[in-house]
Amino acid sequence: MNRLIPIVFLFFCFVYADSELQDWSGAKVDEVYQGKYDIYKMACEQDNEEACFILGLLNLQSYAQNNNDRIYLKHGIGYLDKACAKNHEQSCVALGLLYISTSFEGRDEKSAMYYLDRSCALGNVLSCLSIAKYYEDEKHLDMQKTIKYLESACDKKNDEACGYAGIIYHDGKKVEADHQKAILFYKKSIAINKAVPSNYLNIFEINLISDISFDRQIEKNFVKLFAKDKQSMMFYDMLKIFQNAKSHKKYNLTLWKKKYKSMNLNEWDFGTIEKWIGAINDKQTKDELLKINNEFKKIKKEDN
Repeated sequence: MNRLIPIVFLFFCFVYADSELQDWSGAKVDEVYQGKYDIYKMACEQDNEEACFILGLLNLQSYAQNNNDRIYLKHGIGYLDKACAKNHEQSCVALGLLYISTSFEGRDEKSAMYYLDRSCALGNVLSCLSIAKYYEDEKHLDMQKTIKYLESACDKKNDEACGYAGIIYHDGKKVEADHQKAILFYKKSIAINKAVPSNYLNIFEINLISDISFDRQIEKNFVKLFAKDKQSMMFYDMLKIFQNAKSHKKYNLTLWKKKYKSMNLNEWDFGTIEKWIGAINDKQTKDELLKINNEFKKIKKEDN
């Protein structure tokens, strides 16, 4: 019934159960006591949170292997809670994952959020992302909290969290669009990991719909990094065509089609560009951009 425990918690157990602990005198505890469980218990009683953590996992292992005997569950949670209270990050994560698991009969979302929040504050990116995902779900929708925990993960140097926060502010589907904040998060993501082309392309799209030139430094870095990445350059050249058409400069859609023949546009969402085109007042310019957009969308449809 509780498949999660053998898979997730025993993983922690295998990683940490053989670590050597030191007692309060500095001697290795396995030089003082004979049984491993007794070693960990004595160390835990002396406020060694690592020992409490291992005891918690060992009890959860016994719970899973002994017909879900609740005494092991009670002890396991108790030891993990004691370690978490002493700011042992992995203990807080373990409890959060346990309580949020749909396969756990004692599932308690409130408790899960408490422990995940605590571990997020202690620096665990996984916990920050788990809470962000939880509050983005329609059943618990709270985008303010989603953004808060994405920012926490972003501040802990997780580039995916920065990039996703940028997307949320960029498309404006779940929060009010804020392109300045979107660019800020995209730039943070790039600062952490320069090798994700979508962050650059998203900045270029915002530049496009804001009727400003592409950020020169970012554009220079993008071309340097992704000149041989044909997929990324295809999107970049597509945005340049829109930009040139809007500025009444020459563009060559036929050449673009030839250059990227047999490639696809499936990953591109034209919603932001279509909204931008729809707001343009000059009829001639709007018609030109609509024609270009329809050509690209036709290619996307053919690719599907």
